[in-house]
Amino acid sequence: MPSPLTPSQRDLVHEFGSIYEQYGSQRLKGLLVGLLLVQPDPLSLDDMAELLGRSKGPISTAVRDLSATGLVRKVDGANARRDYYAAHPDLFLNNFKHNMAIVRKNRRTAEQFLNEMDGDDAHAEALRNLDQMRAFYTLMESFYEDFAERWEAESARLNGRG
Repeated sequence: MPSPLTPSQRDLVHEFGSIYEQYGSQRLKGLLVGLLLVQPDPLSLDDMAELLGRSKGPISTAVRDLSATGLVRKVDGANARRDYYAAHPDLFLNNFKHNMAIVRKNRRTAEQFLNEMDGDDAHAEALRNLDQMRAFYTLMESFYEDFAERWEAESARLNGRG
């Protein structure tokens, strides 16, 4: 069993829960990401449940979702009969890529409905709004692409490859 969280670690874990909640995600997912970020060793589902004072079932579901989006990963642990998890080394980049996919989906949605409603005077207001939506997300997408390139260079520098 890992050692109990220090007050600062507990505060950080709860802050991650709040951040995820503010982004419309489950608070538990944020708590788990924060927990895995402060732990030096991988944690089992039982460890996570005990450290967070939560039931194992919802933790298992949340870990599976976080794993599917590349935020946590299954790793080897102390007991070969249990699954252990750690924060994914590219957690922040993978989260960014998930957000970037949402931006692209928003742009494509605007383009789709602009095409479907084009030329119909009954949709004039919707067309104006969709045109603004497309322009907004097109610009955001270009910022995201620029950021991704800049992050790759910064990540290489931080990891001694640049």
